[in-house]
Parts: sequence; C-alpha cells; structure tokens
Amino acid sequence: MKHLAFLLFLLLAGSSAFAQIVKPLHWSYKVEKIKADEYKIVFTALIDKPWHTYGMYIPDGGPVRTGFTYDKNADIELIGKMTEAGPKMEEKMDDVFGIKLKTFEEKAIFEQRVKLKKKTTLKCAVEFMACDDKSCLPPDTKKFEIIIE
Repeated sequence: MKHLAFLLFLLLAGSSAFAQIVKPLHWSYKVEKIKADEYKIVFTALIDKPWHTYGMYIPDGGPVRTGFTYDKNADIELIGKMTEAGPKMEEKMDDVFGIKLKTFEEKAIFEQRVKLKKKTTLKCAVEFMACDDKSCLPPDTKKFEIIIE
C-alpha cells in the first residue's frame, strides 16, 4: 500500500512539472459570397488578454509579421491584396525594434477576395507571432482547408 501511495505521489508531482503550452490566438474563418463567382474569405483571430499580434504589412527588421500562404490551385484566383482590420488595431513606433508597427489586441480580421472557376478546396496557412508586454512566443502556424462552392 505504501508503494502504491508513493507511486501515485510521484505521478501527480511529475505531471505538474510539464509546462503548459500557451496558445493565445484562436483562429477561425468564414466564406462570404459576393457574386456568382466571387467570394470573400474572412479569417478571424481572437486574442487572449494581455497578448497582441502583428499586422501583415510591417517593414523588415521587426517581429514576425502575420502572413498567409496559399497552396497552388488552378480553380481559384486571388483578387487584390489581403486587408487587415480590428477593433483594437494600433500603429505606432516600437521602442524595441525602432520601426513603426501595426498591432492587434483582442481581435484581428484578415480578408481575401477570390474568384472561383469551380467548386474547390483552398489549402492555406497563417504564420503569426504573439507577444505580451514582457515577452514573445515563438512564431506559430495554423493551417486551413477551406471548401468553396
């Protein structure tokens, strides 16, 4: 019985030694039909407090910018440049990097218009980085498979 109690103690003590993985950005998407063959893909990142993430269009020499990559697909055409917005979007000079940066807190919205030739699945990934006022997490990637009909 003593051995069982000691083994249980070790098991419980050992499990608390593992670090918790922090994932402060929660990604989702939706597809909105604009007209017969045009759609808008809306990617949304809900961001836990006190974290923030960075915009897509920031200069080199700074943090990892948010970036979307799409697998090649002959049945879909990207239209124009992706847009970014958010209720707590801020653009200011960063003291650490010495450049102007766009940051998002609480929520970031990225939109891409596409033209569809036929029903298809668009595979894409977003790379992003999350920081708080003390540190940054390593860059992370979220993959999507989006069915567009």
